[in-house]
Amino acid sequence: MNSPPAKKNAAALTSIFISALLAGFSFAGTAPQTEQVVEVKPLLSRDGVRPGELIKAAIILTVQPGYHINNNAPNDEFLFATTLTFDDNPNLEVVETYYPAGHRGRFAYSQTELIVYEGEAVLGAVLKAKAGIPAGPLKLKATLSYQACDNTSCMPPKDLGFEITVPVVAAGKSSQDLHPEVFSKIPFKTPSK
Repeated sequence: MNSPPAKKNAAALTSIFISALLAGFSFAGTAPQTEQVVEVKPLLSRDGVRPGELIKAAIILTVQPGYHINNNAPNDEFLFATTLTFDDNPNLEVVETYYPAGHRGRFAYSQTELIVYEGEAVLGAVLKAKAGIPAGPLKLKATLSYQACDNTSCMPPKDLGFEITVPVVAAGKSSQDLHPEVFSKIPFKTPSK
Protein backbone atom coordinates (compact mmCIF):
# COMPACT_ATOMS: atom_id res chain seq x y z
CA MET A 1 0.00 0.00 0.00
CA ASN A 2 1.40 3.40 -0.98
CA SER A 3 1.91 6.03 1.69
CA PRO A 4 0.52 9.56 0.98
CA PRO A 5 3.99 10.97 0.02
CA ALA A 6 4.50 8.09 -2.43
CA LYS A 7 1.07 8.78 -4.00
CA LYS A 8 1.88 12.48 -4.22
CA ASN A 9 5.26 11.73 -5.90
CA ALA A 10 3.65 9.29 -8.34
CA ALA A 11 0.97 11.85 -9.21
CA ALA A 12 3.64 14.55 -9.74
CA LEU A 13 5.70 12.28 -12.02
CA THR A 14 2.59 11.32 -14.00
CA SER A 15 1.73 14.99 -14.39
CA ILE A 16 5.27 15.78 -15.61
CA PHE A 17 5.21 12.95 -18.17
CA ILE A 18 1.77 13.96 -19.47
CA SER A 19 2.81 17.62 -19.69
CA ALA A 20 6.04 16.67 -21.45
CA LEU A 21 4.19 14.49 -23.95
CA LEU A 22 1.73 17.33 -24.64
CA ALA A 23 4.71 19.63 -25.15
CA GLY A 24 5.98 17.33 -27.89
CA PHE A 25 8.52 15.23 -25.97
CA SER A 26 9.06 11.61 -26.87
CA PHE A 27 10.39 9.28 -24.22
CA ALA A 28 11.25 6.55 -26.70
CA GLY A 29 14.88 7.58 -27.14
CA THR A 30 17.25 5.90 -29.54
CA ALA A 31 19.64 4.37 -26.99
CA PRO A 32 18.75 1.01 -25.44
CA GLN A 33 17.17 1.56 -22.04
CA THR A 34 19.77 -0.63 -20.31
CA GLU A 35 22.63 1.50 -21.64
CA GLN A 36 24.00 4.33 -19.50
CA VAL A 37 24.29 7.50 -21.53
CA VAL A 38 26.29 9.13 -18.73
CA GLU A 39 29.43 7.81 -17.02
CA VAL A 40 30.58 9.09 -13.64
CA LYS A 41 34.17 9.31 -12.40
CA PRO A 42 34.78 10.74 -8.89
CA LEU A 43 38.13 12.33 -7.98
CA LEU A 44 39.42 13.72 -4.66
CA SER A 45 41.55 16.84 -4.19
CA ARG A 46 43.95 15.09 -1.76
CA ASP A 47 45.20 11.59 -1.04
CA GLY A 48 43.88 11.77 2.53
CA VAL A 49 41.87 13.88 4.94
CA ARG A 50 42.42 14.25 8.69
CA PRO A 51 39.48 14.13 11.12
CA GLY A 52 37.78 17.54 11.28
CA GLU A 53 39.17 18.67 7.88
CA LEU A 54 37.55 19.38 4.52
CA ILE A 55 38.29 17.58 1.27
CA LYS A 56 36.94 18.38 -2.20
CA ALA A 57 35.43 15.89 -4.61
CA ALA A 58 35.00 16.33 -8.35
CA ILE A 59 32.36 14.26 -10.11
CA ILE A 60 33.29 14.10 -13.79
CA LEU A 61 30.32 13.34 -16.03
CA THR A 62 30.92 12.04 -19.54
CA VAL A 63 27.83 12.24 -21.74
CA GLN A 64 27.88 10.01 -24.82
CA PRO A 65 28.16 11.82 -28.18
CA GLY A 66 24.79 12.78 -29.64
CA TYR A 67 23.18 13.18 -26.21
CA HIS A 68 22.83 15.91 -23.61
CA ILE A 69 21.38 16.22 -20.11
CA ASN A 70 19.78 19.25 -18.51
CA ASN A 71 21.80 21.37 -16.15
CA ASN A 72 20.85 21.67 -12.47
CA ALA A 73 18.50 24.63 -13.02
CA PRO A 74 16.70 24.07 -16.34
CA ASN A 75 14.76 27.02 -17.72
CA ASP A 76 11.59 24.97 -18.29
CA GLU A 77 9.52 23.66 -15.40
CA PHE A 78 8.83 20.37 -17.23
CA LEU A 79 12.50 19.50 -17.69
CA PHE A 80 14.23 17.12 -15.29
CA ALA A 81 17.16 18.78 -13.47
CA THR A 82 20.48 16.98 -13.09
CA THR A 83 21.09 16.50 -9.36
CA LEU A 84 23.60 14.91 -7.02
CA THR A 85 22.36 13.39 -3.78
CA PHE A 86 24.46 11.80 -1.06
CA ASP A 87 23.40 9.12 1.41
CA ASP A 88 23.66 10.06 5.06
CA ASN A 89 27.02 9.07 6.48
CA PRO A 90 27.82 9.24 10.22
CA ASN A 91 31.47 10.12 9.51
CA LEU A 92 31.21 12.53 6.58
CA GLU A 93 29.23 15.71 6.05
CA VAL A 94 28.48 17.24 2.64
CA VAL A 95 29.20 20.96 3.14
CA GLU A 96 28.68 22.19 -0.43
CA THR A 97 27.53 20.87 -3.80
CA TYR A 98 28.62 22.62 -7.00
CA TYR A 99 26.96 22.47 -10.43
CA PRO A 100 28.47 24.15 -13.51
CA ALA A 101 26.22 26.50 -15.49
CA GLY A 102 26.04 24.37 -18.63
CA HIS A 103 25.70 25.84 -22.11
CA ARG A 104 22.80 26.89 -24.30
CA GLY A 105 21.54 24.73 -27.15
CA ARG A 106 18.54 24.35 -29.46
CA PHE A 107 16.92 20.97 -30.03
CA ALA A 108 14.03 19.83 -32.22
CA TYR A 109 11.83 18.77 -29.27
CA SER A 110 11.83 22.25 -27.67
CA GLN A 111 10.70 25.64 -28.95
CA THR A 112 13.04 27.43 -26.56
CA GLU A 113 16.78 27.43 -26.03
CA LEU A 114 17.83 24.99 -23.29
CA ILE A 115 20.77 24.91 -20.90
CA VAL A 116 22.48 21.52 -20.97
CA TYR A 117 25.60 19.50 -20.29
CA GLU A 118 27.20 17.77 -23.30
CA GLY A 119 30.49 15.91 -23.60
CA GLU A 120 32.17 16.43 -20.23
CA ALA A 121 30.86 18.34 -17.21
CA VAL A 122 32.48 18.56 -13.78
CA LEU A 123 30.25 18.72 -10.70
CA GLY A 124 31.74 19.06 -7.24
CA ALA A 125 31.25 18.60 -3.53
CA VAL A 126 33.05 19.71 -0.39
CA LEU A 127 33.12 17.01 2.27
CA LYS A 128 34.02 17.29 5.95
CA ALA A 129 35.47 14.36 7.87
CA LYS A 130 33.92 14.50 11.30
CA ALA A 131 36.17 14.99 14.33
CA GLY A 132 37.30 11.91 16.23
CA ILE A 133 36.80 9.37 13.46
CA PRO A 134 39.41 6.62 13.05
CA ALA A 135 41.86 6.43 10.14
CA GLY A 136 40.87 4.26 7.21
CA PRO A 137 38.79 4.40 4.04
CA LEU A 138 35.24 5.76 4.21
CA LYS A 139 32.65 5.00 1.54
CA LEU A 140 30.21 7.76 0.65
CA LYS A 141 27.31 6.57 -1.50
CA ALA A 142 25.91 9.05 -4.00
CA THR A 143 23.36 9.18 -6.81
CA LEU A 144 23.36 11.19 -10.01
CA SER A 145 19.81 11.78 -11.28
CA TYR A 146 19.50 12.93 -14.88
CA GLN A 147 17.45 12.75 -18.06
CA ALA A 148 19.28 12.09 -21.32
CA CYS A 149 17.99 13.50 -24.60
CA ASP A 150 19.16 13.52 -28.19
CA ASN A 151 18.15 16.19 -30.71
CA THR A 152 14.61 14.88 -31.13
CA SER A 153 13.54 13.01 -28.00
CA CYS A 154 14.18 12.33 -24.33
CA MET A 155 14.53 9.07 -22.43
CA PRO A 156 12.91 8.59 -19.01
CA PRO A 157 14.84 10.08 -16.06
CA LYS A 158 17.50 7.80 -14.59
CA ASP A 159 19.38 7.39 -11.31
CA LEU A 160 23.03 6.33 -11.45
CA GLY A 161 24.50 5.23 -8.14
CA PHE A 162 28.22 5.46 -7.38
CA GLU A 163 30.64 5.58 -4.43
CA ILE A 164 33.36 7.98 -3.39
CA THR A 165 36.09 6.39 -1.25
CA VAL A 166 37.51 8.98 1.15
CA PRO A 167 40.81 7.97 2.83
CA VAL A 168 40.97 9.27 6.41
CA VAL A 169 44.50 9.63 7.81
CA ALA A 170 45.66 10.02 11.39
CA ALA A 171 45.67 13.53 12.88
CA GLY A 172 49.44 14.03 12.62
CA LYS A 173 49.87 12.64 9.10
CA SER A 174 50.23 14.92 6.06
CA SER A 175 48.46 14.51 2.73
CA GLN A 176 49.30 15.44 -0.86
CA ASP A 177 47.24 17.45 -3.33
CA LEU A 178 45.81 15.54 -6.29
CA HIS A 179 44.38 16.65 -9.65
CA PRO A 180 45.08 20.41 -9.34
CA GLU A 181 44.21 20.79 -13.04
CA VAL A 182 40.62 19.75 -12.21
CA PHE A 183 40.09 21.43 -8.85
CA SER A 184 41.56 24.79 -9.89
CA LYS A 185 38.60 25.15 -12.29
CA ILE A 186 35.82 24.48 -9.75
CA PRO A 187 34.75 27.74 -8.04
CA PHE A 188 33.80 26.33 -4.64
CA LYS A 189 32.46 28.90 -2.16
CA THR A 190 33.60 26.98 0.93
CA PRO A 191 37.12 27.93 2.11
CA SER A 192 39.69 25.12 1.88
CA LYS A 193 40.30 24.87 5.60
